[in-house]
Order: sequence, then C-alpha cells, then structure tokens
Amino acid sequence: MDPPAPIPSPRPDDGDARSPFWLERALDDLTDAQRRAVDSPARALCIVAGAGSGKTRVLTLRVARRIRDGSADADHTVVCTFTRKAAHELRDRLALYGVPVSTPPGPGGIPTAGVRAGTLHQLALTFLRRRALDTGQAPPALVEHRWRTLAELMDDRSLASAVDTEIGWAKARCLSPDGYAAAAAAEGRSVALPLERVTEVFTAYQDRLGRRELLDLDDVLLRAADLLVENATFAEQAHWRYRHVAIDEFQDVNPAQFRLVRAVLGQRADLCAVGDPNQAIYGWNGADSGLLRSLPEVMAGLEVVHLDANHRCSPQIVAAAGAALGPVTVAPPRSCAPDGPVPTLIPFDDDRAEADAVTASILSRAESGMTWSDQAVLARTHEQLNVVRRSLEAAGVPCRLAPAPESPDAEPVPVSTGRAGRAGRAGGRAGRAAGRVGAHVGSGGGVELATFHRAKGLEWSAVHVVGLESGFVPIVHATSADSLAEERRLLYVALTRAGRVLECSWAKSRTMGGGQAMERRPSPWLADLAEMCEAGNSVTAPHDIARRFADLRANLKR
Repeated sequence: MDPPAPIPSPRPDDGDARSPFWLERALDDLTDAQRRAVDSPARALCIVAGAGSGKTRVLTLRVARRIRDGSADADHTVVCTFTRKAAHELRDRLALYGVPVSTPPGPGGIPTAGVRAGTLHQLALTFLRRRALDTGQAPPALVEHRWRTLAELMDDRSLASAVDTEIGWAKARCLSPDGYAAAAAAEGRSVALPLERVTEVFTAYQDRLGRRELLDLDDVLLRAADLLVENATFAEQAHWRYRHVAIDEFQDVNPAQFRLVRAVLGQRADLCAVGDPNQAIYGWNGADSGLLRSLPEVMAGLEVVHLDANHRCSPQIVAAAGAALGPVTVAPPRSCAPDGPVPTLIPFDDDRAEADAVTASILSRAESGMTWSDQAVLARTHEQLNVVRRSLEAAGVPCRLAPAPESPDAEPVPVSTGRAGRAGRAGGRAGRAAGRVGAHVGSGGGVELATFHRAKGLEWSAVHVVGLESGFVPIVHATSADSLAEERRLLYVALTRAGRVLECSWAKSRTMGGGQAMERRPSPWLADLAEMCEAGNSVTAPHDIARRFADLRANLKR
C-alpha cells in the first residue's frame, strides 16, 4: 500500500559546507552521559537533564546524528519547544550541524522541507491550516490576547487577569466551562473570585469566540488533537509526515499538549523527551510534571538517560541552589565547572538601598571588564524589578526589562541606554556622565531584568537575585503543598541561572502598591540557603553614585 500523499514542499539545500566540522567537533566534546543520550539506538528515549547539563545541545546533536546515520529523515522530523526564542535556538543549532531546517510558514502557508523546529502551538496551527487548505475553508482566525476580551466582558482589568489564568489552566487540562469549577476545587486553586463566577465568564468568553469564529492559542492545541483523533485519513497523513518527534522542556508539558503529542505519534514510539523535574515551574498554568515521570509506563521500550553534570554553575552556586531546593526525588547535577566565589546573602534596610547596591556591584564588575549582557537581576515579580530598573537608569546602565511570563512568545522590550531624557531626569548630571562612561566599560547589550519565570533557560556570568522575602518567595497565594514545592523549584531555577557570581538579597522594608512602605521578613527558605552563602549586613551608607562615576572616569584616563 502506497503511503499517504505528503505535504508538498521544496527540497532543502545542502546546508553550510562547514557544518560537518562543527558537528564532529561537538560530538568529540561530549561527556560519557551526553554521548549515551546522543548515540542511544532506542527510538523512545527520555533524557533527564538538570540545570546546566547541556540538554539543548544534546537534543540537537541527537537529531543531527540520527539524520546523518539514516535512522531518521529530516523531512519527517519535528522538534518542539515552548517559546519562539527557544525555537530559534533549536533551528540555529541544527543548521550549524548541517541539518536541513524547515522555514516556518506564514498565515495560510505550509512549512518547507527539512526538520520542523518550533513551538507546539505552531505545530498544532500547521495541522489546522493544512486541514483548511484541503477542504477549501478559511484558515483559523486567532485571538492572541485573551485578556483583552475578558476585560471587555468583565469591565475589571485585575479580575480579568485572574480569569485569564484560570481559563488557561482549564484548557491545559482539557476542561470545558462545565467541568472547571469541580476540577479547580479538587486542585485547591487559589482564585480571586468565586469559581462559579469564573465559570460564567469562561462560558461567555467561549460563546463570544464561537460567534466570531475565533480560536485562542489553547483552542488551537485542543482542535488539532481533536482533528488527529477523529479524522483517520488526516491522522494517517500526519503520521507519515511526522515520524520522529522530539520535545524539549518536557516537564512543562500539560495534558492538552501531551494529548496532541500522543496523537502525532499514533502507534509509533519514536520520541525523544528532554526534561528536568526540578525545573517544573508551570503547574499553576496547567503543566503536569508527572507526565515526564510516567513516560516509562506509557511508552514501551523507552530508555531513560540521566545527565548528571552541571557545566554552567560553579560548585559554590550548585551547593547554594541545592540547599534552597531542599529534598527532591531526582538529585540535581553535580558541578563540573571551576570554583568560584561563595554566593552572598545580604539583607538591606529597604528596597532602594538594595537596588543601589545592586547597581554599584554591576558597575564594579563592568569596570573590571564584564559586559553588561553578562549580568542579570532576577526577582519574583515585575514590581520588584522596577525599583532596580530605576536605579540602573539613573546610573546610566543600559538595561532591559523582560516581558511578563503570561506572553510566552513575546520578545524583550528594547534596551534602555539610560542616556538623555530618562537618565537625565532620574539621575541629573551624574546619570548623563555615566551614560558616557558606559560607552567604554561594560560594553555589549544591556543588563537583563527578568522574573524567575522569564529567566528559565537563560544564563549569565553574574546574577543578582533580589527581593527574597516572604510573600514573594514563596508568593503569597501559594498555600498548598504542591504550589509551595513549585515555588521552591522556581527559586532553584533562578539561582542556577548564575555561572560564576551569585548575589542574593532581601529588604527589611519595601514600598508596596500605593506607595506605602511595609516591613518585610526574609523568605523561610533563606535559612537553608544561608548555610551555603557568605552572610553579610546591609551597606553602612547609601552608595554615592556620582562619586562612583568620577572614579570610573579617572580609571579610564590612566
């Protein structure tokens, strides 16, 4: 029997002629554990890869190795992740190794030949667009910002945000409006309004989408899985097209996404899943890290390989992060990086003193030759980061504030140079002077300001983790055992973003919403962290930023 007709696409080129060199060099640099993952003959493979273990490198090398030795075909391979930025990285790495990479389609289009590397939403949307093309229908129309529609329905922006989260959680768990309230109560969901009210808005929202023939991004996943499950002919074509599946960050997969993955696989067991249970931080949004643990039970013949070496973080940072993480089922990877300074844990009198100390520390490292983009400031919430941003801008330090985690495909806002307008207004002549100095020291991009969630998958040489106070770490609405465990894993993720320098802090007083200064207490997990950190006291006096700039200028003239 002839195979179903494939999705038509042009042939790829032969790639960069230098690619075999880069592939061979990368393969030669693998550790024993990484080589086992790359070379395993198993079609079904689970790679448990902790922080700093090189999981994305291993995943792309495994795909490249299989395509090179003929055990997989580029045109029939799909590699999925969760953000556009991560998908770009996958495509770049695969291309570097000489793998033909498909060009993502535009609206109404289809992908070109080569490995499909993108988000699960993009894969689902490809199925729906293909079905529309086959049947002569219009491609699905999307509403990209669910919150805006909910705000119109509720006339309350704050509560609309809470309902947005709940609808996302419900759809991730494949729940209809009728099934939401009972499931949310059983899970102990902490919601700012009655569950019955959420159900009402959820129903009205779905009715509005139906009348306007719109889908949101979560609906795309559900509809695509429905299509594969209910339409045998279409499913057969999809199984022919996508024979080899790889999923990065599998601990963040939710039931709706897993249903889609199972539908794509069909009866085959050709899957490479990469994940780390210690970095499962999206349960609040419907992810189920238990799906990673259950893979050996649901997929016959699956092999599990552990990557147990952290190549990013110094032993001192690994020890501190492990202490903050607490007892776990899967031990974090040990450090294989050179020794570094002992992390610090410092209380400050208030959030302004904390921010100014962070700014001074960043300036000091820039003076020593570290680029701006090698440094980052992480906090649990955006509001905490705004205090640091204002201090950095007043000092003329280029920085950028990453967008909120609710927009997984969003890109960072442009770099702020801290010069002219804002820097002048915030810091006077000192700020303008710093802008000029910044052209000579700490060059390269800007200091990244990101929430713990947005920092996932990123790394820097030096990281400041600020605002480690009760109510933020853990967040105030985390009350169940599961949510508290997730908050602790989130702290571990933040700490392991640092390669060599890790500075942690909290403020005894913080200006909260409404401009009121409130007394703060340290996170309950700082006691464990403190044992692995160098303890310190708050600065004895506020840093004189203008004098710091003068010192920098004097050093540059020598």
